[in-house]
Formats: sequence, C-alpha cells, structure tokens
Amino acid sequence: MILFYLKMDLINIILIIGIIILSFFIWLAYKIGRQKGKYEKEIEWQSQINSVRKDIAERQRVNIKGRVSEVFAPFLNGFPYKASECKFLGDPVDYVVFEGLDERNIKAIHLVEIKTGNSKLNDVQKQIKNLLDNIDDKRISFEKFDFDK
Repeated sequence: MILFYLKMDLINIILIIGIIILSFFIWLAYKIGRQKGKYEKEIEWQSQINSVRKDIAERQRVNIKGRVSEVFAPFLNGFPYKASECKFLGDPVDYVVFEGLDERNIKAIHLVEIKTGNSKLNDVQKQIKNLLDNIDDKRISFEKFDFDK
C-alpha cells in the first residue's frame, strides 16, 4: 500500500514538474513573440518614418504658402479690389473689402476668401456665401479669389 502511495506521489511530482516546465516554455515563447513583434514594429516604423516626414513637410509648406498668399493677395495683379480698402480677418473669411473706402464713399461691402491650389471653401464659408448670395443686393457679396489662377 505504501508503495502505491509512493508511486502516486512520484507521478504527481513528475506531473507537477512537467506542468511547471510546460508553463515555463509557454511563458518563454510569449516573451520571445512579444520581442519579435516589437522588433518588427520598429523596423516597419523606421521604413515609414521618411515618408511620414516628407508628408508632414509638404503639408506645412502648403499651409505656409496659403497663409502667405492670403496676406499678399490684395497686392497682386488680377485682385479685383484696392489693397487699401481690404481689411484682413483671416477667419472665417480672409478679407472684408469696403469698396469706396479710399474716397470716403462706401459703395459696397465684399467678403473675400483667398484660395490656393485645390483648396475649397469650408462649411462655414459655404454658409456665409449662401447667406450673401440670397440677398438681392449687389452691394453685399461673397467673393472667392483663386491665387494660382
């Protein structure tokens, strides 16, 4: 009978040691997998970082070009109003133009939005344009000036 219990204890000990060893290998495989995943992510990030930097730089250039264009637009050939009659707002529209301000005889008020490249009116600008387009008075208008054209 004692021999039976000793065999059972030995089997239990072997089983427990086997479970511990199996658990250790599972844990080890998990750790190795995580390290490999981190390494692969780092390699992927390093391969994409140059394109991300180029994209960020291009967006910044476009943004700066747009802001500079907004400021200098009244001084360009083809701009329909006198620069001295333009008052810069920037947001939600770029300029309020008081047509006739130089002569101290205001004839019209125009809201002017400067756009460059493929940029379009945003939702607020569209709302302002729609409101002003529905007024049957040519003395108040919303104008869009395309800088590149």
